[in-house]
Amino acid sequence: MPYLWLGMGTGTWLRFMRAGDFDITLNCLPRILGVSLLSPVNTAVSVASEAVYGRRVARTDIVPPLFILGHWRTGTTLLHELFGADPRHAYPTNFECVFPRTFLLTEKLGRAAGGWLVPTKRPFDDMPLGLDHPQEDDVAFANLGMGTPYATFAFPRHGITSLEYAELEDLSAEERERWEEQFLAFVRRLQFAKPGKRLVLKSPIHTARIPTLLRLFPDARFVHIARNPYDVFPSTIHAWKALASNQGLHNPVPEGDDAWSDDVLDVFMRLFEGYERGRTLIPSGRLAEIRYEDLVADPKTVIGGLYRDLDLGDFAPAEPGISAYLQREKGHRRNRFTLSVRERERIGERWAPYFRRFGYAVAEG
Repeated sequence: MPYLWLGMGTGTWLRFMRAGDFDITLNCLPRILGVSLLSPVNTAVSVASEAVYGRRVARTDIVPPLFILGHWRTGTTLLHELFGADPRHAYPTNFECVFPRTFLLTEKLGRAAGGWLVPTKRPFDDMPLGLDHPQEDDVAFANLGMGTPYATFAFPRHGITSLEYAELEDLSAEERERWEEQFLAFVRRLQFAKPGKRLVLKSPIHTARIPTLLRLFPDARFVHIARNPYDVFPSTIHAWKALASNQGLHNPVPEGDDAWSDDVLDVFMRLFEGYERGRTLIPSGRLAEIRYEDLVADPKTVIGGLYRDLDLGDFAPAEPGISAYLQREKGHRRNRFTLSVRERERIGERWAPYFRRFGYAVAEG
């Protein structure tokens, strides 16, 4: 997949490295040199982009976005792709998230020059990948110098980092204001590039950020997707290991049987508990909840129901694009994982509130 930190400016890159104590290994030197060489260019181009587009972007009105909420590996990417197939919708692409300050000037050239660098499949689940495919906002946040737990994947041997940027509520008023200003500026750039379209924004961390998202976008819509925890747990560990290996600035990354297990158990509940607190703030008719198993069993019925429940407009214009996407991906095979008895016990114990909340059965024995 594209190297996620390539869009950092010089100052952001130095602060990013300093936050990781410059803990690098020589086998990652090509990645490090690539960002180091490109970062001064990013800084210069971001100044030029602001000079060309800054005033117009600042005057851009944001169509109330649609936020996709849910932990990693619950089906958020599938939802992102399905909603993105509606021509009335738009989403941040891989290119826009990797180069969040400069894409207004560089996207056309970057797609032509860099598309061959990006594999056609994600390394951890074989989902389609390309510079124009949807990407998660927190990738952009890292490149903007904003706090995000995604910094974990750059320095994975340090463990989960920056979790204060999950809920955001424990930040100082100054830190939170700066974070919100940068987020709004990024969304305005996206909206300027995609005038009149509803932005579909997705990042697992958003699941615990509902109070902040509502402050910034009072008329936003939200979809939360749940999935059987016995599938989510091993799939998340697999994905995190792959991201750490592909994006890390040091290797090897933790690979033992227990690597990431405690972190996944903890972060899952942190996001779920944040969601449970935040969802009560969302006005009626602005939040819908679905289960992954229902979505894959009958995607068009479920998506059509979301259009109705969230007042997203007539489903008919979206249906051809969604049908075409489903036809293209009908042969996709999901990864299969095996859990030990102890893992199943731990999941059932630690995530019991989630099992009850979304109607999943805890395995006995």
